[in-house]
Amino acid sequence: MSYINAVEIEEMAKLREWWGDALLRSTALSVDSPFLTGEHQMLTSARRRAEICYVMHRGDPAEGVLLHIKTFYPEGAYRLPTGGVHIGETVLDTLAREIFEETGLTIGAGENDVQVERLLGVLVYDLRHAVLGATPFATYHFLVRMPPGATLTPQDPDESIGGWLWRPAPELLAVAETLDAVYLRSQQWADWGRFRALSHRFVAERLATI
Repeated sequence: MSYINAVEIEEMAKLREWWGDALLRSTALSVDSPFLTGEHQMLTSARRRAEICYVMHRGDPAEGVLLHIKTFYPEGAYRLPTGGVHIGETVLDTLAREIFEETGLTIGAGENDVQVERLLGVLVYDLRHAVLGATPFATYHFLVRMPPGATLTPQDPDESIGGWLWRPAPELLAVAETLDAVYLRSQQWADWGRFRALSHRFVAERLATI
């Protein structure tokens, strides 16, 4: 396979065949320990090459998209759900696996299935660490629709889901500001909050165009 940073070229071409010329944006972020080396913050652990982010709504993102918080996060640090793409695993396989593990819902074409509506875009990071050097990483953002009347039932206790929250899509910018300010509650999570804020601004921008 051939890669541009953390994006597998052939896989990205196939995704664009299905969902059009999805936006691919690059950004640089300076980080420090423990962001890439600490417990629960090591993005590249378990041979991850990238991650998916699912933006789940119930019919209209403007009325609400799904956020979650994990039990070990700083207080109030709700965010869009993500999951690591392991080497040897496709982005779409990861999307299906993570949605099932975290919500108990399955992707499919039936009325009781989660519908994948589009690829909002891919954010590619150049994470610059003073000791580790540059680490490439990418987040694939998918817009998905929750089936009517479905309930959220996490299947994997290791996901450590601590709660759910629905927020109107325009409020994702405020969510990003909260994540940017995580350092006020926990300095060791500061870079994590800054990193996560980038996705929320990206998704807010993309949803404003559809």
